[in-house]
Amino acid sequence: MIYWSTTEVVGVNFGDKFITAARLKGGEGKPLVLTHSGWVPYDPSASETDIAAALKSLWRSAGFPLRSVCASLRSASIVMRYFRFPAMPKEELQSALILQAEEALQMARPSIVLDWHMDSPAMDGGVASKARSSWVEGILVAAPVKDVDRQLAILSRAGMDPAILDVRAMAVANLFGAVGPRKEESVCLVSLDPHCADVLVMSKAGQAYPRTVYCRSSTWEETPAFLVENVRDVLKHSEFKLEWEPVRRVVLTLLTPVHNGFVDKLREGLGLPVEIWSPLEGLEVKNAKLRQLLQSEPDKAAMLVPALGLALRGC
Repeated sequence: MIYWSTTEVVGVNFGDKFITAARLKGGEGKPLVLTHSGWVPYDPSASETDIAAALKSLWRSAGFPLRSVCASLRSASIVMRYFRFPAMPKEELQSALILQAEEALQMARPSIVLDWHMDSPAMDGGVASKARSSWVEGILVAAPVKDVDRQLAILSRAGMDPAILDVRAMAVANLFGAVGPRKEESVCLVSLDPHCADVLVMSKAGQAYPRTVYCRSSTWEETPAFLVENVRDVLKHSEFKLEWEPVRRVVLTLLTPVHNGFVDKLREGLGLPVEIWSPLEGLEVKNAKLRQLLQSEPDKAAMLVPALGLALRGC
């Protein structure tokens, strides 16, 4: 979302209860290797100084050899919207997206940080569809400047160099695209923290439609019906509004509850196959000590998903 360089980075995610971090090597045709990773509990509502102290303790315990980071932007005010406009010059597109961001956040332009990702035209047999090539479409991301400044201040207090500030949902999508169990079909990827979920439709053509939903009064394990309702809304939007292929399966990742028949309830409510995916199964781990850590605390290791996706930006 915000970047100054694309040097090698450590991925840092600020979750609901833990800060997680990971460093990957490889990419560009080489196997991805997890060289360092770790996690530390923290209070997201704590002061910038306290959160920075937690991040510094994580750095010491995990032994990260660099301080350039790609960090997630933690903000309940983040707006992610899929846009589609008739083809227009870049300047007009920028003005249209600024207007969307102002309306969504109810703020004036100087108080907003925004960025966008452009999707390629949908492909039919390798040729851009004429109906879609006359449109420009992609994902708009916008957040209040004050939230961005707070995140940068935390990183600065911890002695980090924020090379990139990114959105957790898109980091998870990038990770799934790199090492996930992709097939020739549209997939719904659901990344679960205890009180929030990133729901992404990954289209057959390689596009992504993200939406982040919150469950502040309880956890997803306690309210699976609420998650089903939100996932169904995302699936309907992608199929009927964006005119994408219907989703054929749902993939859960991050902190997936395994008790009280949670996954079975999702299968029944959505009427689709539901599977659990751990990207750690497809990664090479550099040393025995790190492998032992991940195996000894699998529930904690599962939280690394967004950090791994963020770390990809340095590969």
